[in-house]
Amino acid sequence: MAPGPTNPGGHANQALADYELVYQPKFVNVRGSRWTNGGYVLIGCSTVIMVMQAIRVEPTWLWKRADDVTTVLFTLELLLRIIELEYEFFIGDERTWNFFDSLVVTISIVSMVLSAKAAQDHNHSGHSSLAQMKVLRTLRLLRLFRIFRALKSVEKVNQCVENVLTSLVKFFIGLIILAALCAVFSTVVVAGWAGAKAWLREHNLPELPQID
Repeated sequence: MAPGPTNPGGHANQALADYELVYQPKFVNVRGSRWTNGGYVLIGCSTVIMVMQAIRVEPTWLWKRADDVTTVLFTLELLLRIIELEYEFFIGDERTWNFFDSLVVTISIVSMVLSAKAAQDHNHSGHSSLAQMKVLRTLRLLRLFRIFRALKSVEKVNQCVENVLTSLVKFFIGLIILAALCAVFSTVVVAGWAGAKAWLREHNLPELPQID
């Protein structure tokens, strides 16, 4: 009896399952309850800090420094998970949440950089760019999505986040394809225009016949 066709996806899943069984922490156990609970505490602290910033509780500089510290801690936590889990971080069962965490951490870092830039502009010129402040407020609101991570054990929340992120990935892929097509089209147009100008420098267009 001839052997049936092989299933590459099945082999990949089996390899991932084998990896999960032999997982050994390198620096810290990112699957342990202490790590998970520590992440929830960090999310709670970050949420409280953002609320304090929103209602402008004095001293404001203290909450700004605390917000920067939590951003650094979230970044280190994400990097440690990537180091510990290796390729499972990208293809494992929690890859959607890992992408979600990466997106929120990126937003937090961009928000921190823009906040520092706005403070620098304010110190130099006495005022900050209105557009820059609007972007900064939007990014700060987007960071609240981190709260969903504490609810990932809820099935409906898990499905909702997965659907949103899947749509977001497709949207980004569509943008990349559109940008590539625009780049190719603009290159062809520029090359054609340059070639036409070069040809006109060496050739004269035929004159139209005069009608009596």
